[in-house]
Amino acid sequence: MNTTNTEETLRSLSSGLKRDKVESLLVHHSDWGINIRMFLNGDIFELDLINNLGSYELSVVGCEGTPPMQIDELSKLIHLLQLC
Repeated sequence: MNTTNTEETLRSLSSGLKRDKVESLLVHHSDWGINIRMFLNGDIFELDLINNLGSYELSVVGCEGTPPMQIDELSKLIHLLQLC
């Protein structure tokens, strides 16, 4: 998936939420993966998605007690974060 498609997918997923609200979204692509920063329900939230052989390793920045998680598709990100 190219960078434009990735960003469009993330924006579409965040705008389709029914209960939770993403007020702003910044998607930054780099060689190692994708950094996502957003205001989610009024709080700052930051994620790192590291490219990992066709899938992604998800790390929540600032939650040191939470181990990295694996996702195959970006659409699973919303369910993994338990957003609605």
